[in-house]
Amino acid sequence: MSKPQVETMPLEENVRLNITVSRYNLQRLKYWAAVSGKTPSAYASQIISARLEANFDLINRQLEDLAQSQGMTLTDLKELLDSQDSK
Repeated sequence: MSKPQVETMPLEENVRLNITVSRYNLQRLKYWAAVSGKTPSAYASQIISARLEANFDLINRQLEDLAQSQGMTLTDLKELLDSQDSK
């Protein structure tokens, strides 16, 4: 009996993202990270990743709606947005 094939996502390199938060939120992030044994940067990364994962379906629906409202295909919209990253 053979093992079932499992599709895996390719490993991606991490990309640095500069963000701005209020001093109040930075202080709260520092506290939250400290009680979790993480640096503020590492914890912020986990928070962002968790929220993106939790909203995956919503993000996809919004992309579809935006593409439709712009008279584009979803593929064309994604290509446009991806090309803006490289500028």
